[in-house]
Amino acid sequence: MIENKVCPKCRSKEIGQGKQIGHGKMLPVNNTFMSLGSNIVADICTECGYILEMRVEKPHKFK
Repeated sequence: MIENKVCPKCRSKEIGQGKQIGHGKMLPVNNTFMSLGSNIVADICTECGYILEMRVEKPHKFK
């Protein structure tokens, strides 16, 4: 569970994490083959399913 986060939709504090797989990778705009990009990780309300935040696992690949 993610600490100190509250869902803005249902006010639940039960927040988990998920990883998008399959075609869900983020690729750099200028170089789509740069080590195949990075996976996307999300903080998700486990009560209503709302996605609070999404980010890439390896942000350094986008410099």
